[in-house]
Amino acid sequence: MRTLIAIANPDLRKLVISERAIAALTEVSEIDWVPLGESYTSEDLARDIPAYDACITSWRSPKFTQEVLEKAVRLKFIGHAAGTVIPIVDESVFQKPVTIVNANSALSKSTAEGTVMMMMLAAWNCMPYIKSLQEGKWSQSSQEAVMGLSGTTVGLIGYGEISSEVIRLLAPYQMKILLHSRYCTEAAAAELGVQLCGLDELLQQSDIISLHSTLTSSSSGILGARELSIIRDGAVLINTARAPLIDEQALIDELRKGRFTAALDVFYQEPLGKDHELLRLSNVICTPHIAGFNRHWRSQQVEMVVRDLLRLLKGEPLHGEITLDKYRRLTPR
Repeated sequence: MRTLIAIANPDLRKLVISERAIAALTEVSEIDWVPLGESYTSEDLARDIPAYDACITSWRSPKFTQEVLEKAVRLKFIGHAAGTVIPIVDESVFQKPVTIVNANSALSKSTAEGTVMMMMLAAWNCMPYIKSLQEGKWSQSSQEAVMGLSGTTVGLIGYGEISSEVIRLLAPYQMKILLHSRYCTEAAAAELGVQLCGLDELLQQSDIISLHSTLTSSSSGILGARELSIIRDGAVLINTARAPLIDEQALIDELRKGRFTAALDVFYQEPLGKDHELLRLSNVICTPHIAGFNRHWRSQQVEMVVRDLLRLLKGEPLHGEITLDKYRRLTPR
């Protein structure tokens, strides 16, 4: 068996490929690497792919075009050490005898941790206190209190690996958790210890609202002017998912009123321009799309897809397999 690791960027290789992953892969396969630090295109992949049974990819890896797939006569496995596979394959790959997996579980755990971090920052009103201290003001009074996390009601929009992990991480805080999802069943909600509800109910009752939907034609703009207007005063709105889930101008218009706080990790245009109004509003916390940056979980990504390759060879169930149905529900990028 031969495996091609199609990750050319040296920093990315260092980040997502562990020694343990390579050791495990070496036990079952010969390994070849694309040239380090050089551009490696779909044309290059089409030239090389006939010799390989498996290919491991990540961000900025070349796409499996029709030409690549036609020449991939031995290929049985694509392991994408990242999240969505849409940048590297289109639906035609499901017409081939190729198993596709990704390492979304690692990114989900990182993003969930990042989400809870943003909840903490906003619910504890950290940024104004930090700024005040930097200005030489000791803002502390026995009359002051912050919302915090404990005892609050949290509303999660979207059900999947990230929101499930957020629920697990929030367990110690004695919260009421509401969930709005078309995909979560009553039985699954009961097992998670959360309450299913409609979107309006969630927005009106939650102290903290966090988005975890994938971006599709049906979820784009799920929070528009009407929805934002019914968020309760003093609430916190978190978005670590995708910016277009919220109507940006409607969000800015509502935030100008100062009714609630937003903590945003994703934006319509990235990088976010230094003069963007979201950076100037005092009730907004902005971070540069870093929720997936946890070093530990990033280092697990190739290891995760290698473990699925080993399961495939043994005929065992896979953990990160992408079916056509899952593919159609993925965020484009």
